[in-house]
Amino acid sequence: MKEDWFLLPFELKLQEAHAQTLCAANIYTDQELQAVTDGLRLLREQHVDTPCPESPAEDIHTWVESALVEQVGEPGRKIHTARSRNDQVATLLKMYVIASGDALVTDLAGLIRVCCEQAKAWSDIAFPLQTHCQFAAPGSVGFWSLRYAASFGRVRDSLTALCQQWRRFCPLGAGAVAGSSVPIDRKMQATLLGFESPSPNALDSTSTRDECLELLHQCAMTALHLQSLATDVIAFSQTPFAWTQYPPAFGTGSSMMPNKTNPDAMELLRGHAKLIAAAHPQAFALMQGLPSGYNRDLQCIKPIVHDTVVKLRDLLAMTTEFVGALDFDRERCEAACEHGFIDATLRMEQNVVNGTPLRDAHHEIAAAVAAGGFTGEAPTMVAYQTIGSASPAEVDRVADQLLSALAEGNP
Repeated sequence: MKEDWFLLPFELKLQEAHAQTLCAANIYTDQELQAVTDGLRLLREQHVDTPCPESPAEDIHTWVESALVEQVGEPGRKIHTARSRNDQVATLLKMYVIASGDALVTDLAGLIRVCCEQAKAWSDIAFPLQTHCQFAAPGSVGFWSLRYAASFGRVRDSLTALCQQWRRFCPLGAGAVAGSSVPIDRKMQATLLGFESPSPNALDSTSTRDECLELLHQCAMTALHLQSLATDVIAFSQTPFAWTQYPPAFGTGSSMMPNKTNPDAMELLRGHAKLIAAAHPQAFALMQGLPSGYNRDLQCIKPIVHDTVVKLRDLLAMTTEFVGALDFDRERCEAACEHGFIDATLRMEQNVVNGTPLRDAHHEIAAAVAAGGFTGEAPTMVAYQTIGSASPAEVDRVADQLLSALAEGNP
């Protein structure tokens, strides 16, 4: 039962909604409904946000039913009418996934906001952008920060759309596999639980966990960008670069070597992010090969979903705090722009604008690089003209646009 305890708030809400539909179907009298409602409220007051009690109950559903019977007697024995644990757990998990999705949307908004704020603060700190881990073109630290605002914003948009989709169909009332002969109002159930309508097929409702897989996929996408951010910061903090002013609270000293600080928080972020990314294929493999209808294998997906959500929310909170505390050494960043001929592409494009065909301009600049360098003033990131470019003005514009969308509550 302990692995189900996180579902208790949703279980109690489901029980109350189901009791109201049983009353509408004349299974409960008004007095019995009131007794059950009072009993569920007492359970909520006594047990939500408390440790799981010791109990021989097989799962949280049987524990709640038993506790309700102890409180209200005969009405508690009717609560499972027209319902199976199969449709019950499918509904609870879907409710948990929706709540988790909403929470992650909020968490991501906080991280996007701090990435945008730092992008504006750093938009004029020049440093080398890289491809293939080689210095490639001039950009800014702000442009780098905005990359993550855009990445996390895309995940947030997807999660927002999925949360809306997950609210369409309510599994409750699907029964064990084929519905029930008791004429309960499934539309009423769905409305009371915040769904748009009942699910259209009872067999599908009890056989699948699509929303769990979809949530885990979005968690994996978030983790993918988190580990990339961590890897970037670790690289920027290496001794030869020392571009970052790494926040001391997020690092540790060596137990043996007094000359260094280790970027522990980012290394742990990278490690835990990979564990989160692994949860989706784990759950997907769990679902593969199952026949239609409820199978006990489905129970194994609950801890995967719960543990992944809890861990990811912790990582997002830490990363948001870290990015807000991170800073960069302007002099070292700008000095790095003197290496690798990173102005080569901008020089080539200047020649193109002046009338030289692209391939000729490319060969001319390549020859100059091979000969050891250029003459004349080097073009900088201010020269970028396109939407979404590394120009400081464009970084500021996009950051303001993203911040405005967050302030307005838009995805």
